[in-house]
Amino acid sequence: MKYLTLAARLLIGALFVYASVHKILNPADFAVSVRNYMIIPPAWSNLVALTLPWVEIAAGAFLIAGIQIKPAALLTTGMLGVFLAAIIHAYSIGLDIDCGCFGSASTSAGKIGTYHLLRDGTLFLSSLFILLADRGEFSLPMLVRARTREVATGS
Repeated sequence: MKYLTLAARLLIGALFVYASVHKILNPADFAVSVRNYMIIPPAWSNLVALTLPWVEIAAGAFLIAGIQIKPAALLTTGMLGVFLAAIIHAYSIGLDIDCGCFGSASTSAGKIGTYHLLRDGTLFLSSLFILLADRGEFSLPMLVRARTREVATGS
């Protein structure tokens, strides 16, 4: 189980880091993607575009490093739940927009469809698995504690 949680942690963490980079470098493009969903007031899209990618990169980096795994997994699970809800909303009302998940609408891989629903649903469940099952194996704090014990015992 510990290898499965590690793999899930690395996958979700890497995806969040990867997804945030283009958004951080192009916040105006990401703000357009946020506005396209028509869920939040347009005036808020700039604030979301400026802050959300930094939260994504931090949560992803924490999962990869194994630092504060439960809070980071709670954060990624919550974000993925919101992302999934936004995609379901857009799909259900027939919005013809790009996902904007891994970049701006102009660089996205395609219009929202069943693929996006399945992908985000799977990612949500993977993140929830981390939240519920991860016990901190292969985490930076665990490695530091092990190393400290080695030094203290002279091993």
